[in-house]
Amino acid sequence: MSVISSSLYYLLIGAVFIYIFIYAYDFFYGEKPEKQIKKIHKHFRKETIEKIDQLEIEPRKYTLYQVTTENGKKKVKVKPGYKMVNIVPKKDPHKKKQKKGTV
Repeated sequence: MSVISSSLYYLLIGAVFIYIFIYAYDFFYGEKPEKQIKKIHKHFRKETIEKIDQLEIEPRKYTLYQVTTENGKKKVKVKPGYKMVNIVPKKDPHKKKQKKGTV
């Protein structure tokens, strides 16, 4: 009986350490592009993706992708831990706002 319980204990502790090691490896050495693209497909599951282009990469900080869908092009930043951040285009600073009451 003690052999079974000790073997279950070692399997459980071993599985936890393997999971922690895989997560730490992804965090310190960057994620694999295949996993990032899979995450992008999951993020845009309601839209049809035509093309995914990798624009910029900073290994342990972020990776910038341009996703071409039927509705247009969108830029997405993937951070460590596969966090998705949508990049919103900047407003034109030279464009003047119209004052209220004027035509």
